[in-house]
Amino acid sequence: MKPDAQARLLEIARILRRRTAVQNLLPDLAKPLLSAVPADGVRFDLGDETGKLWCRIVRPGQEPERPGLGGVSAIRSKESLSHSEENGVHSISVPLGIGDPNGRIVLKRKSGPFTGEEVEILQAAAD
Repeated sequence: MKPDAQARLLEIARILRRRTAVQNLLPDLAKPLLSAVPADGVRFDLGDETGKLWCRIVRPGQEPERPGLGGVSAIRSKESLSHSEENGVHSISVPLGIGDPNGRIVLKRKSGPFTGEEVEILQAAAD
């Protein structure tokens, strides 16, 4: 992993240590993540202790927004890294946490598939 990517991961860790509502952290988290792995936006899917799913989409320069109803699938206990391509839009879904996933991040972009180095950066950020 390149030193600049490692610096961005340290920035993400610093942001996550702040004591504030998760929704207030998302724009700040998206900046280093999207600068390390270019994408059109990132979706944060977070599970709570009651099993409900909380989701927000963050695009550069915009406030976080909720996805449409039915647009997000439930988090499975066997969640794994997955790639997809639909109508020229490449997507990658990375489970959050080690062991049983308690969320995922989903990045989408039109500029091409995600490289092995970008996947490594995303997995490190998710862990």
